[in-house]
Amino acid sequence: MPPAARMTRPAPALGSEANCLWARFALLLLGVGLGLSACAENLGREWQALDAESSAIVFAAPGLEDRKARYMRSYNDRQSLLVENAMWTGPEARHAKAIVQYFRTSPGYHFPTRADPQDLVQRYSALKDKTVTFGALKSEVNGLGRVSYRSFGFDGVNCVVFRQLWGASAGAGDRQIVGYYCADPGQPLGEDSIKRVVRAIDVR
Repeated sequence: MPPAARMTRPAPALGSEANCLWARFALLLLGVGLGLSACAENLGREWQALDAESSAIVFAAPGLEDRKARYMRSYNDRQSLLVENAMWTGPEARHAKAIVQYFRTSPGYHFPTRADPQDLVQRYSALKDKTVTFGALKSEVNGLGRVSYRSFGFDGVNCVVFRQLWGASAGAGDRQIVGYYCADPGQPLGEDSIKRVVRAIDVR
């Protein structure tokens, strides 16, 4: 176990240099390559394309079986931060059907303890300009522990956004999964379906 002094040192918050990782991540996967030259020097290694078997992310949510998925990984040496992304394309090109992002930091670091995933929606470039309505904050248990989630909707699309923190680091997690999942446009996403989605979150 790392010394106690190291256990209190937080992993990068989702802002400052780490915000570059978030931004580059989302923009690359959504096909946008703009506006990030100023933070390029902080990104560590380049992104590496993966196949599903090589990715740590496992997400067997309903309706993704016949969707094309794209997996990427990067490791930031300066911040000892591993980041993976998986994105499943939707029936239309306006937004992804699902995005799952996995963060793992080094032992002795931890992520900020945030339960509510609502703020995540504005981080995705395809969703940030949408008029979004949110449901109540809820939680469910999957194979990794407790995951927090909110339903949300926009333009006739029903979705769920989620955040999960776990791992051993003096009461705070050193691993985190965040993301969202959407039903096809015009289709419902009821509470039972949402629970199936968040229960499907896993890592290898």
